[in-house]
Amino acid sequence: MTTLQKKLISITALLCVTAGVQAATLIASQDNYVLNSASSTVQDATGHLVVKRASNNIRKSWIKFDFSGENVDFSQSGTVTLTLAANSSADETFKVALYALKDDQDPGTGWTENAITWSNAPGNDTGGAGINDLESRETTFLGETATIASSTAAGTTFEFTIDTLSDFRQVNNTLTVIAISSYQSDFGPSLAFASSENATEAWRPTLEYSVIPEPSSVALVLLGFAGFVVAIRRKP
Repeated sequence: MTTLQKKLISITALLCVTAGVQAATLIASQDNYVLNSASSTVQDATGHLVVKRASNNIRKSWIKFDFSGENVDFSQSGTVTLTLAANSSADETFKVALYALKDDQDPGTGWTENAITWSNAPGNDTGGAGINDLESRETTFLGETATIASSTAAGTTFEFTIDTLSDFRQVNNTLTVIAISSYQSDFGPSLAFASSENATEAWRPTLEYSVIPEPSSVALVLLGFAGFVVAIRRKP
């Protein structure tokens, strides 16, 4: 077999593997932010998920993705995309960190956007020195944005990678991520991402994941690859 034939086989094998991997995207099924100075659920009509780090009026945002009915390969990674909707400051910069709720922290039906509050939000640190942060025993850090300048345009997207989806899959087949401001300031600038109710559909929070290939699709790919190899080997 020539060097060219070997290279063609290697390239075809790589294409076959790639062809067996399919991606799909989910829009958040539930999302809302909580406010430490409010005892009840925030009713936000703007379609925003607000984050704010401050000495008071702190805001953190919860986002849930529901895998029910989806053919998800939980052994693979996923990508959460949040889209900037607005900010409240003309002269401040921001950083936002994303965390995931650990897989044993939200049993049963879990939290909902119509009932979540500062005091019942899973993983929330509700007081003390860590009030601007989350409970480390209940959440896992996924990543942090670079500095977001106040001049950043609405519609700008920010991606966060979840290395293995199964690490954060709840018993009710959902996954929850939490966005908080990680900008160290008592001034308290706020930043808003688009929620699943945002008027601009393309801005809504999404999770991209890998689909488990159908057995018939894998068989066809392998059959095609085998035929190609046989044809190559027959050539002088």
